[in-house]
Amino acid sequence: MSEEYWNGNEEEEFVSYDEDSGLTSIRVNGASIEVEPGSAFAGSVKETAMDAGLGKFRVFLNGMELKPSDAPSVFEEGMTVELRQYDVAG
Repeated sequence: MSEEYWNGNEEEEFVSYDEDSGLTSIRVNGASIEVEPGSAFAGSVKETAMDAGLGKFRVFLNGMELKPSDAPSVFEEGMTVELRQYDVAG
């Protein structure tokens, strides 16, 4: 079984709809960063993660984890993505 995770250093792609606020954003470390609809999904997510100091991280859309292989190409209006640090047990 292959583990998929986001890595800001790889060329992978990667969302959550926030129907309450209507904003298109990325949540990370308790902050919400607004994203322009139509922005490249993977690029925006990786840049935000890097700015937040995350190396490996997980991406959630509507509370469900989104694997890089399932990511859309662009942000659509109202999408909200949450980034969480990838913790390795051991």
